[in-house]
Amino acid sequence: MIKLFDYKDTNGYNVMQTWADTMPMQKRDRGRLDNRIDILERAEANLLPPGLLHPTRCRHIMHLVVKGQVTLCPMICRGTVDFQNEFTFLFGATEKDRKYVPKNAPKIADNNREDLKLHTQYRCKHERFNKNPATII
Repeated sequence: MIKLFDYKDTNGYNVMQTWADTMPMQKRDRGRLDNRIDILERAEANLLPPGLLHPTRCRHIMHLVVKGQVTLCPMICRGTVDFQNEFTFLFGATEKDRKYVPKNAPKIADNNREDLKLHTQYRCKHERFNKNPATII
């Protein structure tokens, strides 16, 4: 089973939770996002389902695509401590007209990854985005 982590900024805020809380997501979209993350978490490290993670122009950064009212593209990398069994969510983005919003989302995620390599304390165990999963329709 894969372990998931979230990047925390220098103020100690979980950037993924902050992103999710500020996104205009319906409960259904949050449920879809958590569902994709559950699939990632249950997968074997060397047997990820095809199409789950998509590459970006930054070498170490991938994103999950979650279709919904808004296309969500959380940026993720392997590791940063155990590259075989861990993934870390680095930055939250959306997609509009096949372009990231913000446009430099993969670069921001890569900068966060570099920061994590120097400061491993800037990450925490991944928290679910859907605070109340029982309310998903």
